[in-house]
Amino acid sequence: MNKLPPLTLPKIEFTREFPFTDADFERIRKLIHKEAGIALNPSKKDMVYGRLVRRIRDLKLAGFGAYLDYLESLQGKKEFEQFVNALTTNLTFFFREEHHFPMLAEHLKKKAAAGGELSIWCAAASTGEEPYSLAMTVLESLGGSMRTPAVSILATDLDTSVLETGRKGIYPADKIARLPAGHASRYFDKLPDGQYQAKAVLRNMITFQRLNLIEAAWNVRKTFDAIFCRNVMIYFDRDTQLAVLKKFHPLLKQDGLLFVGHSENFYFASDYFKLRGKTVYEKAGGR
Repeated sequence: MNKLPPLTLPKIEFTREFPFTDADFERIRKLIHKEAGIALNPSKKDMVYGRLVRRIRDLKLAGFGAYLDYLESLQGKKEFEQFVNALTTNLTFFFREEHHFPMLAEHLKKKAAAGGELSIWCAAASTGEEPYSLAMTVLESLGGSMRTPAVSILATDLDTSVLETGRKGIYPADKIARLPAGHASRYFDKLPDGQYQAKAVLRNMITFQRLNLIEAAWNVRKTFDAIFCRNVMIYFDRDTQLAVLKKFHPLLKQDGLLFVGHSENFYFASDYFKLRGKTVYEKAGGR
């Protein structure tokens, strides 16, 4: 029997619209780390190309070298916001990592019994699903009243475009479908286009504000009963993580709770925080 020759598939060459060198990627890594504290893994090179090539097209620039030169020029200061927005990840949904919310509810009940206004900081608000989940937890845990309780929620993020989505509180039906039973009709109004908007009682509880966690000074003027900073610091190197945690410490009340993401472990910050429960921290003793 005659053997057939091995099948050889034609080699397909993928060409990019703009050249993207290792030197270009390294400049981007340094810029995003300096501006946002994000430590980009070398494996993210293709992702970075896909995110930034749109900006190069929109600005009608010759390529990545020209774009990076523009970013670092006086004229390109405004573009830095678009640069950071393009490279930050905003994966979120309502009641993400749901085990945190019953713990928050119990914490709020104890604090409310002592009287006074309660405050929560959502330090990575993204498009708003997390702060609205916090607001719904507040209403459910403090008697379910549709009157705005004495609780304020500060929702901050580096990305200005997602903050605007959060302020509007408008979401497609598929996102609302993930809510616990009864929450959609109780806390959202259906709009004529089929989307849903958070009711005023939720929106009035939340203040959306841009804040960069790695900036030297934060425009935060109060202390908090709970701070949520989940799935953000995982993108920071350890020195940056520790610097952020040190700044959280004086802003968390003595009996407050710090909620972090499921992949985040801050054992190296034991001088400032100790583990209270599953990815929930409290202030370390004596501080």
